[in-house]
Amino acid sequence: MLHALQGSFLMERYWPGVTRSDVATTEESLWRAADDLNRTGVPIRILSSTWIPADEVVLTLFEAGEEDDVREVSRRGGYRFDRVQRVEVVTQVSRRGSIDGEHA
Repeated sequence: MLHALQGSFLMERYWPGVTRSDVATTEESLWRAADDLNRTGVPIRILSSTWIPADEVVLTLFEAGEEDDVREVSRRGGYRFDRVQRVEVVTQVSRRGSIDGEHA
């Protein structure tokens, strides 16, 4: 089934002892898995990964059609996570583009 990129999803992992190298290696695996899914007609993009060393947490932001697509990238990439959820990404650009004039 073809999905459109219509949502932002944040994957969260509490990862005691994680290093910068671990994050880089994991992101590479997730990128390969996302490329595989894209080739099969499931559009998904990894927008960013954020490592919070003091909290031993890694957050990865995706753009995808649905949450299951993000879960599939994780499965194919061999990456365990604690939770994934739909999020709203708020940036200066998105606030300027607001039609209703609401300010954040």
